[in-house]
Amino acid sequence: LDQLKLRIDRMETVIDLCLDSEEGMWLWRNRSERMDPAVPVFDPLRSEFHIARYKFAAGYARERNVADVACGTGYGCQILAAKGRARKVTGFDICPGAVEYAQKKYSSSRIEFRTAAAEKLDVADQSFDLVTSFETIEHVADDSLVVDELARVLVPGGKLICSTPNNWPLKIAPHHTRVYD
Repeated sequence: LDQLKLRIDRMETVIDLCLDSEEGMWLWRNRSERMDPAVPVFDPLRSEFHIARYKFAAGYARERNVADVACGTGYGCQILAAKGRARKVTGFDICPGAVEYAQKKYSSSRIEFRTAAAEKLDVADQSFDLVTSFETIEHVADDSLVVDELARVLVPGGKLICSTPNNWPLKIAPHHTRVYD
């Protein structure tokens, strides 16, 4: 009975979110690939998992120019700027809808968002002191091209922090192109 009540409460939250805003409806429609853990419609454990990566990376962001490649809805850029005290954070995502959502919700004087593929960021060489890219390389056709691009935009001695799922079968991850271990 308690589980049923939790599910009903969550569904009511989803309905309110979708009825209240165009962004909420977009987020719900795209929930298999996009999330914003600040919105209470996502599983709390999944939200914590996503936030934990950015909290870890925030420890390397202080006074640095940071790129968050495949930034999704932008919540991670906000963590890098606020908790990490990054000088500037640029979030890149291939999805114009995600960039639009991020701009509306998380833009600030120290955070900007751009639409770009991870394979071609369209910025100068050695533009960033820190690059984060979480759960990205398993989605792209040419992972080597992405790694080369991330290296290109890093300053000498810069840091790359990236993650990918470990041994997630493709049958349960329809947006992935390969499995890493």
